[in-house]
Amino acid sequence: MAGPPPISDQTAAARIRDAALHQFAARGVAATSIRDVARAARVSPGLVQHHFRSKERLRRAVEEFVLQRATAAFGGPLPGRSPAESSLRIGAEISAFVRANPDAFTYIGRSLLEGDAAGTQLLVSFVALARMQIERLVAARLLRADLDRDWTALHVMLIDVGAHLLAPALRRLLGQSILDGAGLQRMETATKDLFLKGVYRSPARPRVRRRTTRG
Repeated sequence: MAGPPPISDQTAAARIRDAALHQFAARGVAATSIRDVARAARVSPGLVQHHFRSKERLRRAVEEFVLQRATAAFGGPLPGRSPAESSLRIGAEISAFVRANPDAFTYIGRSLLEGDAAGTQLLVSFVALARMQIERLVAARLLRADLDRDWTALHVMLIDVGAHLLAPALRRLLGQSILDGAGLQRMETATKDLFLKGVYRSPARPRVRRRTTRG
């Protein structure tokens, strides 16, 4: 796994937060100690506790940072002028977020898998972001009116977060990484086709025989 993301804020607190994000993404919150974070950030455990008091508060800072990144990426209007254009724009934004924030995306998946109260709250926040985009698509009359909007939001999350969690196994299966380049493009195209076209063929229409008139 790649190292911690670049740090724009060079304060000790920011270095600790980013190191915690990387460690939580790589190992999970439960398996990561304050000492692990301190070692990764190259500071003392005492300094970690000075800034964040406890691992729970450190986790809260990490989640706030991840949500800020996600809101910046997905909080604004994304729908295009057609279903195809909207799907392309949303897919492109998700792919860009994965490329720019690999640790954040992995952390989201791990946090959801841990299934505790913090992970559940993170899920609620991300479903709210997805629902916001779905409501915009509905308002633009680009989605079917009879959709289950909660499950539509969840389907988007389950496909993208689930694929990222399974990335090592998928790389062996597909022979290419879904985290960058052609592999990510292939996944983006397949997901777009799934939402726009479905997987089943349309029923064949019966041919209408034309009556011939006799002279």
